Amino acid sequence: MEVILLDQMHQDADSESLNAEDKDIPVLSEEPSGPVVSRLELWSYYLYYNGNNGVGPMSYSLTLFQLLATAAGYDPHLGPGSTCTTDCVIPFAGGTKSVTSVVLIANGIAFGIMTILFTSLGALADYRQYGRWILLTMTLLCWASQSSVLALTDPSRWKAGMALYIIGFVTYGATLVFYAAQFPTLASNTLHSRNLNEEFQSNKITKWDLQIGQSLERSRISNISTVHSNIGYLFVSLLNLSVLLPLAGNPHVNNYTIFLEFGGLYSKNRAQDLAYLQVTIR
Repeated sequence: MEVILLDQMHQDADSESLNAEDKDIPVLSEEPSGPVVSRLELWSYYLYYNGNNGVGPMSYSLTLFQLLATAAGYDPHLGPGSTCTTDCVIPFAGGTKSVTSVVLIANGIAFGIMTILFTSLGALADYRQYGRWILLTMTLLCWASQSSVLALTDPSRWKAGMALYIIGFVTYGATLVFYAAQFPTLASNTLHSRNLNEEFQSNKITKWDLQIGQSLERSRISNISTVHSNIGYLFVSLLNLSVLLPLAGNPHVNNYTIFLEFGGLYSKNRAQDLAYLQVTIR
């Protein structure tokens, strides 16, 4: 779902029809708006999306949170202290709620926070250099919250697991939004886009040629980044299946879930390391 949404954000800039001669396709930039994007910066953009693909650490943060809550719960018919496997309830907000309800409440809180966050700070993504620093901050918070879940092993700490899951979910959503916001500036400052602008300024090509060239450049970057996201998604999914399917009946399968959480975090961190270079070298 995240891949589809972000790809749609990329493609929205190309929504004007290329076949309608009576319409002008907006030109992203006829004047340079920053330094030329280097090859390293462009690959950092691709690799960030490779690691931030939507599966792995965030998914297992939810799994571990739900696991802790279930372990801390009890059978509503037998009372506190009893064991349960399916219909588990836990103390919540002065009463009791099922584990499923608590998970849904956590998701609702996360979406509420994201609504407030994006409608208040979202505009900063296009103002000065705030967008990239917000992206960096949200990425670090996302990593920290997902890593911290690994330290929760006692069922009594399920509330901490819930808080960390909410933080991770909110910051993950923020990374997608502010990552997508970097796309217009990136696409308009590649070497190819700059050359097109120079040729247009020197009257070597028409405005229509400039518009077509910029549209193709945006599509190229969008498609490559989406491919990298799918590669990361496929790699993590294959890793998950290769471990969990053969061990589905193993009594220690929960330990393998923690292993996959750690492995996913390591892979994600390495894939996103280059993204920070864009902040430091600009």
